[in-house]
Amino acid sequence: MTIRRLTRGDGPLWRNAVAALVPEADRSGELLDLEEAEASLADDRCYLLVGTRGDEPTGILSAFRFPDVECGGYRVYLYSIEVHPSHRRQGIGAALVSHLIDLCDGDAVDLIWAGTDVTNTAARRTFEATGATLEGESYAEYEWDR
Repeated sequence: MTIRRLTRGDGPLWRNAVAALVPEADRSGELLDLEEAEASLADDRCYLLVGTRGDEPTGILSAFRFPDVECGGYRVYLYSIEVHPSHRRQGIGAALVSHLIDLCDGDAVDLIWAGTDVTNTAARRTFEATGATLEGESYAEYEWDR
C-alpha cells in the first residue's frame, strides 16, 4: 500500500477517494466540488492523506494544523479517518495515522488529538496502536450547523 499527502492538482483523487470511502449518508448525499478540494489542498495546514493499492483508494485521513493560542506551538486535530470495509483490520488506519505523525514531526507540531465515541473500538485500537493515550472516559460532540 502507498500512502501520500495530497497537494495541489490532486483534487480529483481526493474527491474520488471520498466518494468511494465515505458513506453517502455520512456526507448527507453531498460531495465537495473540485474547487473546494483544490482550495484545501493548496492550504499547507490541511493534511489530506490517501492510502492506495494500485489505483484503488483503501483509506483516507484528514487533519488540520493550527496555532496553540494558549501555550504556543502548533496542534493538529485528526478530523476523520475512513478505511474501505474490505480493507479493515489490515493496519491501514494505523498506517495513515503513523504517516500523519511523521508529517507533524516535520512541522513542529506539539500535539495531535482526535475524538471518537467510546464504543468505537476500531478507532480506539488504531489510536492506541500508534501511541495515543486516552485522556477521558466519555466523549460528547456538539455541532453548530450553519
